[in-house]
Amino acid sequence: MVKSTTIEEPFIDVKNILAEAVTYDYRNHSLIWVDILKGLVLRTFLDENDNHGEVHTYEVDKYVGLVGLTEDMNKVVTGTSKSIKVLDFNTGKIVTLADYPNGNVAENGWQLRTNDGSVDVDGNFWVGTICDPSCPEILDLGALYRLNKKDLKLEVAIDHVGIPNGINWRGGKMYWASSKEQIIYKTQLDEKTGLPIMSSQIPFVEVSNIFRDYSDKRCLKGEPDGSSFDEQGYLYSAVWGTNRVIKISPEGKLVEEFIFPDKGISCTTIGGRNMNQLFVTSGSNGGKPKGPDELTSGRIFKVDLGTAIKGMKKNLWKGPLSSELEED
Repeated sequence: MVKSTTIEEPFIDVKNILAEAVTYDYRNHSLIWVDILKGLVLRTFLDENDNHGEVHTYEVDKYVGLVGLTEDMNKVVTGTSKSIKVLDFNTGKIVTLADYPNGNVAENGWQLRTNDGSVDVDGNFWVGTICDPSCPEILDLGALYRLNKKDLKLEVAIDHVGIPNGINWRGGKMYWASSKEQIIYKTQLDEKTGLPIMSSQIPFVEVSNIFRDYSDKRCLKGEPDGSSFDEQGYLYSAVWGTNRVIKISPEGKLVEEFIFPDKGISCTTIGGRNMNQLFVTSGSNGGKPKGPDELTSGRIFKVDLGTAIKGMKKNLWKGPLSSELEED
């Protein structure tokens, strides 16, 4: 029997267009996320009861897709339309770490942008690219890159991907979502290079199978989006195009779903003082709500997972920061 939990009220009633990439920094108890279409990074600090304070907004660049924590609590690494940058929260200054090849323009001339990504256990920064909103459709033109912490070289890990998403690390494996395929994959990592061994890749979860008996047809078309693991190996994945987060067992089975009032659920992270609060972002359909039930999308939600659950702390980028680079 699948457990179902309904959340009725937002935690932070912000008016983002497409809130994404929610991240918790356990060192200073801050919650960070982006509004992709506005090019913003947002941050708030949580008190001892995990209530939020003022939301601070930082303008970064067009289509900022994610944030990665660094060894400096006041700096994050981000991916934008054409490059990977570092944002300094104290000064608001932004520097470029690396540019995408060919201006992040695909072979057919279409412009790409940053989507989701994360920092791996060794401190490298991984980031996916997809067609930006100017493209007439989403084709398999994107890639999953690794920014090497040592030399800032952008290495292609997986090529010809439509929508790479929800990148996580556990037990020597990389878990990542191919949203367009509605599949979360599990891929063994090479012990020497740290890159995925594509011959080992197998489906971990097929979202269309999970929802095949649902009467809500939107669920059948749901795409796995941003996700996070708890310490027990359960994966909490947002399902874009639906109002749900699904909790998946280590065996790849649906064990619980969380239902929200917003229809565009986009990303999850686990944080809070006891690392047992599930934070969830939402967004409207490309900034163009399809109906009244999407007008409130772009908010942040919080779910108490109970004392038995502990989230995994985020990995830190261990490469150069803005103090070692020239300012833009």
